[in-house]
Amino acid sequence: MGINGHEAGSGSAGTSIERAIARAHGILPDQGPIGVFIHHNTLHAFQHLSFHDGVQQGAALLDARPYLDLHEFRAHWRSGRIEDQDVDDALHRTLGTGTTEPAALGLNTLEFQRALLRDVIDEEDDAGVAYRHLHHASRLHGAEHLEAALARLTRSATHLPHQMPSPQRHRDALVRLGATDTDVTVHGELIRLCAVFLDHGQAMSELPHRDHGFLRAVCNLYADGSGEPAACAGVRNDMLTLHAAPHTAHEVIANALAALGVDDAATEAYLLATALALPGWTGMFSRLE
Repeated sequence: MGINGHEAGSGSAGTSIERAIARAHGILPDQGPIGVFIHHNTLHAFQHLSFHDGVQQGAALLDARPYLDLHEFRAHWRSGRIEDQDVDDALHRTLGTGTTEPAALGLNTLEFQRALLRDVIDEEDDAGVAYRHLHHASRLHGAEHLEAALARLTRSATHLPHQMPSPQRHRDALVRLGATDTDVTVHGELIRLCAVFLDHGQAMSELPHRDHGFLRAVCNLYADGSGEPAACAGVRNDMLTLHAAPHTAHEVIANALAALGVDDAATEAYLLATALALPGWTGMFSRLE
């Protein structure tokens, strides 16, 4: 995206940028370029929560999958990797003292729930709903569950698709609409530039002007004649504009947000999502700042 020459708006934009940077610093991987391997908890920002709450909030924010799919759990159970005793212990904790109460098909509640875990009765299709209805679903699982299942049946229900997270950036909306993923192109160039800037002596040559900071180093690189990536038309002109009228990094961010129509209320979430789109590299910058 191009960066126009407008100045940053009010001081509130800078405040929201600072909040976004501070929040990202607490969530991004806190690890510099690797010299030796040290285990690091990548969810350290969620350590104040219970395990499952922390995992789920982290997964939602980082767009990750926190658990195996139910079908994968069943496959591991059938293979013996998950043992019957482990499942029974979990059911006892969940069901409490009601495990011996009669359920359906001559089974008690524990046996019935174990059977449902191992061999799914799919309530998303007609047969599953009919089975629940036939075997007193309202008594076993609550009337509201039966009503929900019947409602799905009247809609000719199918398996629900994976729920995609709400778009946070322009790229997310474009991809949702079927456009090419701009991250592939932009990140390819960013990774090349980040690698040479963060180099600790492995590269064949040092990035000029590195002591002036990443933004100034990249601007000078283009001013010295570096060509722009074929898929990033206009980048060289943007960098030359910044080189001629050197703004601070915060001013460049604020101007870019204004050009993209990102208001102050959305700035923190937008910048955090942008940083998390390339977490390893942004995490190294955050650590070394």
